[in-house]
Amino acid sequence: MKTTAVKNNCSLVLIKPHIVKEGLAGQVIDMILEAGFEISAMEMFNLSRPVVEEFYSVYKGVLPEYLPLIEHLSNGPMIALEVRQ
Repeated sequence: MKTTAVKNNCSLVLIKPHIVKEGLAGQVIDMILEAGFEISAMEMFNLSRPVVEEFYSVYKGVLPEYLPLIEHLSNGPMIALEVRQ
């Protein structure tokens, strides 16, 4: 699949599952664009609990909200945006 991602001088924005479920992702994207940023790539995806646990493993035992965070991020679709100014 062809991508529009530039992967240079950019930032990652993750729109979390609760925002997607509440139908507010469009508002978040509008705010990013109104602030003068360009969205050069976007993808919706789901992460399994093991993948989220591996990604956040450095916070295990450090963040009191580690388990709720893991549960939340593996609980539904997220949207990843490549944002550039």
